[in-house]
Amino acid sequence: MKKIASALAVSVVLAGCAGPNPYRTPVEDRSDSRSVSTPPPPGSVQPVDPSPGVTVQPIDEVPVFRQQREELPDAGSEAIQAPTQQPRNAAVVALLDSAQQNTSGGDLRSAQNQLERALRISPRDPQVYYQLADVQRRLGQFLQAEQVALKGVNVAGGQPAELRRLWSLIALIRSDAGDSAGAREAQQKASRY
Repeated sequence: MKKIASALAVSVVLAGCAGPNPYRTPVEDRSDSRSVSTPPPPGSVQPVDPSPGVTVQPIDEVPVFRQQREELPDAGSEAIQAPTQQPRNAAVVALLDSAQQNTSGGDLRSAQNQLERALRISPRDPQVYYQLADVQRRLGQFLQAEQVALKGVNVAGGQPAELRRLWSLIALIRSDAGDSAGAREAQQKASRY
């Protein structure tokens, strides 16, 4: 009896496997049996018949909310002004102040953490880059400090006072790391601003 039941179970399983595959992707044949043409070579451009479809027409003109381009002043009219620093976020100001207090108190790790948070909040503020690079220099992380200061230089484009401070800091970082030639080069760049 057991042999018959097991043979019946095996035959039911095999019968289920012999049927159509339910997991097979259905394919629809859309080829036209009347006209057989060869497909175009890959990369060739084929003209498309314009099909009647929906055309969209705006009801009114699209409003302009801000000027798209700024006109530069003529050479004789006004000098081009350097970009002004945008107002700081209150959280960034609080983090910078707290980091300054921690640095003065000797808690450099805490200051570093706060400055990294300030950098996530305001990645376009050169002052954050300056303070973070200075803290990393004090921790002896010269390579990271120089990289952060160089990113600050990229952010501070058009702000001569910030560029001078950052290049002076880079000179100090390189001097502390033992790169006197690099320090002289950075100090020369700082003197240009």
